[in-house]
Amino acid sequence: MKKPQAFLFDLGGVVCRFHRERRLELLGEACGLSARRVESELYASGLVPAWDRGQGSAGDVEREIRRRLGFAGTAEELRRIWCRAFEPDPEVLAAVDLVRDRPTALFTDNDALLRAGLSAWLPEVNDRFDVLAFSCALGATKPAEEAFAGALGLLGAAPGEAFFVDDREANVRAARELGLTAVVFEGGAALRRTLEQLLAR
Repeated sequence: MKKPQAFLFDLGGVVCRFHRERRLELLGEACGLSARRVESELYASGLVPAWDRGQGSAGDVEREIRRRLGFAGTAEELRRIWCRAFEPDPEVLAAVDLVRDRPTALFTDNDALLRAGLSAWLPEVNDRFDVLAFSCALGATKPAEEAFAGALGLLGAAPGEAFFVDDREANVRAARELGLTAVVFEGGAALRRTLEQLLAR
């Protein structure tokens, strides 16, 4: 593997553990609905995947949640609930710290509401990355070539200069085909060892 000059990290499943059920339960409690109803309205309906592809600003997402679920809290409360689905992994954050002297990106398939709430509700994640490469802003989700091109463009890096880690084999395979050094996530300790080996080259 080449010594990378830029680093891209997936969010859900790598930098953070993603707990979708927590989001469903919290939204359900706030709206007086079952988690199953929330799941049906937002996920099974295809809304969340559409938001991930950029079909809706943070305001649009908020308005649709209010309309479908009857959410009556503040915009900030909704962002807090939305972000609480993510639990930062301390081992991974420590691994990211190893490469913060080089350009870094949080490269994730996620919506504008999460992006809007990240700095306030997940500051330990937000503050570690030079670039927030969200699919909602890129207009494409992994493993599409357009998503990788957009993220690399934001970093100002060529594929051969970049390292990428993701918990999904399909995304890692796509990255390798494009010329990135890419690995499947196998835990924070393993990621740290990989980064240490790359930096030692």
